[in-house]
Amino acid sequence: MPEESPPVALGDVVAGKYRIDHVLGSGGMGIVVAARHLELDQPVAIKFLLPSATKNADVVQRFSREARAAVKIQSEHVARVLDVGVLEAGVPYMVMEYLEGFDLAHRLAQERRLPLPEITRYLLQACEALAEAHAAGVVHRDLKPANLFLATRADRTSIVKLLDFGISKAAVGSAGITSTQAVMGSPVYMSPEQLVSAKHVDHRSDIWSLGVVLYEALAGAPPFNAESMPQIVTRILHTPAPRLAESRPDLPPALDAIVARCLEKDPSSRFRDVAELTYALAPFTPDGARSVDRVARVLGQMHAAPVSSQYPPPPPPAETRAEPEAWGGTQMRVRRRSALPWIVAAVLGVCVVLGIAAFVVRQRSQRAAALRAVASSVASAAPAASPPDPPVVTLTPPPDPAAAPPAASGSVAVATSATASPRPWGPGNRGKAPPPQPPTVASAAPGPPPAPAPTPTDPLHMGFK
Repeated sequence: MPEESPPVALGDVVAGKYRIDHVLGSGGMGIVVAARHLELDQPVAIKFLLPSATKNADVVQRFSREARAAVKIQSEHVARVLDVGVLEAGVPYMVMEYLEGFDLAHRLAQERRLPLPEITRYLLQACEALAEAHAAGVVHRDLKPANLFLATRADRTSIVKLLDFGISKAAVGSAGITSTQAVMGSPVYMSPEQLVSAKHVDHRSDIWSLGVVLYEALAGAPPFNAESMPQIVTRILHTPAPRLAESRPDLPPALDAIVARCLEKDPSSRFRDVAELTYALAPFTPDGARSVDRVARVLGQMHAAPVSSQYPPPPPPAETRAEPEAWGGTQMRVRRRSALPWIVAAVLGVCVVLGIAAFVVRQRSQRAAALRAVASSVASAAPAASPPDPPVVTLTPPPDPAAAPPAASGSVAVATSATASPRPWGPGNRGKAPPPQPPTVASAAPGPPPAPAPTPTDPLHMGFK
């Protein structure tokens, strides 16, 4: 069958303002081209339905639904719709923001497995987009790696853009969904209830699809894989999902439990909404707390309940952290936000203790210096102790033979006059002159006979004739 020609050619100007530059991609029902807004000189992407697809009313309805669903969602993680219109030939088109990059399917085809922090960051950004979609009553129903576009920012970092709301289900106006639409989508990523009846799915079907994407990005293949589509559908409906730990035993057990819960056959056994899934995935990437806060605020309004009571902050990353080399050799540096206050408190406590110790030492030093200064001043103010008076020596004149008997031969009497101290000298008399010593009598040892009496010219005996 020959390939169908596109509804526009290169160089054509659509609506008098969009010039077609080149083809970006094509599918069974549509084509996407790169164009430029002539007035604003801005690159845009335009999506057209193929002429044969316009004959199917359901396809045209899905195309219109995609534009309306994308406009309702203001998240930065959804490709913005700028304009819509219809060509003269009756072909509808949709003008969207131009994205540079590639989709997740292209990335997985090159590497098969992605590092855990990277794929977790991508899924959390997709959860931010789905939170706004679910709050607006829109279920995507076609989540797969090809619809998770990794756009490149101006700083060369990647940001996830959720694409293709063409088969999305709106809470209002979904009665037009037919059995043909029920088989639309990618069965590998579709939930069991969507395979049975696409009319009765809700936001938990998107949670199943996210679990399949997460499993594939970490294990290298989808959880339900087979040689034919009927076998894949049978396994999705009746075979329990394989555990991620069987393919990646090096990953944290908590992550295996998260994937298993996403792939529960019963929707009520899965995560209640993307807020709970975001809360569970947040510890595995450094920016997880920001996504938790955004998703919780959006869905908190939908549930009409306080955000803090429904979605508490994520647990510390250290609880589920694994060794970096176990995740494809990519270093995963998880910021321990919860430990920072304790570290700060410990440092402050040490500083306080050291400050108190320094204050006590300083006070003791100042007190000792003050005591020394007082002692010095007291010592300088007290009168100096005067030495004791020398003993007064009285030399007796020669004895008078008539008055008294002569002294014993060989002895000399020496008398000292002093006043006895009223009390013994001790420490209590510090600073006072010591008391004079009591008179003592010393006797000389027998020696040579006394010298002859001095003559009157001797100065020591002048006046003692």
